[in-house]
Amino acid sequence: MEYSINSNIIHRIMNHARKLTKGCGTHCRDFRIMTSPMREGTLVLRWTTINIDNPDRPLQCYRYACFDQNGKPEQCSVYYADNAEANEFFESLKTHYQQVFSNDHKLLKHV
Repeated sequence: MEYSINSNIIHRIMNHARKLTKGCGTHCRDFRIMTSPMREGTLVLRWTTINIDNPDRPLQCYRYACFDQNGKPEQCSVYYADNAEANEFFESLKTHYQQVFSNDHKLLKHV
């Protein structure tokens, strides 16, 4: 069965992403709303930060935030005890919504 996220919930989560972008301090992009069987009942927002302070060696990292099924932020940790457990989580993530920049959902009519 395909998982579907209500457009109001997408807007709620992506409005939170806009706040994250304002305080980012680096370049933030590739926002994805995801789920994982390892986090039942949780929507995971993943985005990429790119620090180009040193153009010869840019640093790229994934960041995560958790939300309940209604799009309300909740505290969670995506840190794991070892690489095997972390890889299991990363491989279990399934993308249900994606946009490049945090404000794109305000420009699209279908969301």
